[in-house]
Amino acid sequence: MYAMLTFDKKEDATRPRIEEKISLAFSLTLGQLIGELKHPFEELLPEEISLRLDDALAKRKFLAHHFWYERIHLMYDAQDVLTLIEELDAYADLFDKLEQEISAYFMPRFSQFGITDGLLQERLAKLKAGDVEEPLITQRRPKKRELILRAWDVNVPDIIGYHVQVFESDDGCLWQLCDVGLGWTRFESVTPDWKINEAIQRYLPANINPRPEILGPWNYDFQLAKGATLKIRRNHGEKAYSWDINPLKK
Repeated sequence: MYAMLTFDKKEDATRPRIEEKISLAFSLTLGQLIGELKHPFEELLPEEISLRLDDALAKRKFLAHHFWYERIHLMYDAQDVLTLIEELDAYADLFDKLEQEISAYFMPRFSQFGITDGLLQERLAKLKAGDVEEPLITQRRPKKRELILRAWDVNVPDIIGYHVQVFESDDGCLWQLCDVGLGWTRFESVTPDWKINEAIQRYLPANINPRPEILGPWNYDFQLAKGATLKIRRNHGEKAYSWDINPLKK
């Protein structure tokens, strides 16, 4: 949910960017993740759900840090143990119901991205049947400044004539354009069929801000060497974005 809420429209999302957000979510504590959901997405979280998330977080912290400290003395009597079980069952029931309500609330938004309940159930069934899930990308996060040495045009498999721009930093890390700047990519290494993007390459190397100030998804600039500006803009056709370089045009 956190990964999907960061996109305004379906065409803003790319698989590597979604995986980057999911990876970030897994690295956060529950409290940090709830905080990320609430800011700057207040308009997407109803006050009731926001308050209940805060309550669930407080209860989860109590379970993690205080429950057994305050209840351990009840473990020596059978009736008290049954009371503990009832209390823990109540917490589990509360968390399950809240998860179901949140999922139901956001399902219409998921549907906008083509993620339907039927699709989720189908995927869950495959996982239960032993279908192996492809692992998430493992890549470092962008630094405040990235020294970009090369820019490549890379053909996208299975889409004839479609290619994306991939950028290589000084440590050999590869980056792909996303809705907010340089993002993760599923390309693992440079291969012989990659072609240097000559228009951009003539203004490299360049020390850039990989996550520049944006005017909106797919609407930002990179300041390259020799005073050139690489402009990324949302494209309303099949491709998510288009680019041009000032003073050269593409």
